[in-house]
Amino acid sequence: MNFATSEPVGQVEPRGVATLPGAEPRPDVRIINHFNSQDAAARYAGNRPQSHRRVLALVERILGAARPVERALDVGCGTGHSTVALLPLARAVVGLDASRFMLAQAAGHPAIEYRCGYAEALPFARSSFDLLTVCSAYHWFDQEKFLQEAARVLRGGGWLVLYKVGSTGRIANNAQFDTWKREVFRTRYPKAQRNDAVLTEERAVEFGFHDIAREGLTHCVRHTLNEYVDNLLTHSSLIGAMDRQHESVAETRIWLHRELRPFFDHDSAEFLHEDWIHILGRDLAVTVGNG
Repeated sequence: MNFATSEPVGQVEPRGVATLPGAEPRPDVRIINHFNSQDAAARYAGNRPQSHRRVLALVERILGAARPVERALDVGCGTGHSTVALLPLARAVVGLDASRFMLAQAAGHPAIEYRCGYAEALPFARSSFDLLTVCSAYHWFDQEKFLQEAARVLRGGGWLVLYKVGSTGRIANNAQFDTWKREVFRTRYPKAQRNDAVLTEERAVEFGFHDIAREGLTHCVRHTLNEYVDNLLTHSSLIGAMDRQHESVAETRIWLHRELRPFFDHDSAEFLHEDWIHILGRDLAVTVGNG
């Protein structure tokens, strides 16, 4: 079944707001699409660290001889960093995102198709994919509706992979930076409202999934001051604050440079980034939704 929300890139105006399900964290909390602008998408495409392959290496080990799978779907693909990272795992990959501006920045590849659509109404037929991934986007979804859709479009025996690639990190053994980030940075740029609920094993079973692996990962990266500032300017907390306060990108950049410079010896610093990955299997005998 093809949903009415399925339209080619460039012919749909993505929604700006999605209401969270139930009362967690509150029924009045709304999630805003902070990446639905050309400028934000361009900054994201050029300045986000790309360590997706490092995290997906665990998926490669688990799939083993079963890879490459025939078809993989990357939901909330943004500018395609996570979609390109799937190429060693699948013969054909589809990247889906609600922002046409983000998709316009995605790198093309003969084995990749990009579609504009929503995680809660995946525009694909039942059992269309062998592998479905979500990188650093699950917290933006109506999770109940997404899990129903994920179960519908995955074949029995397929895999659902939720993972997060750490971006801002922390400077190892530098308590002053941790204090600054908590008391200064987060006061000026509080986290955007989102649903950070963790998918428990019990909850996953309700949607026809079972746990295969959960793992936290860390890696160190040395960033220059300019690189780190450019990265921060891609984050929803800063984009939202700039929108609300009418603060320009240039003004925000100047503030960040002034505040961060004391933490960067010789214009660079080594950051510890924390990633995580949750791999689930699609049960063989469960039927979910219509398609």
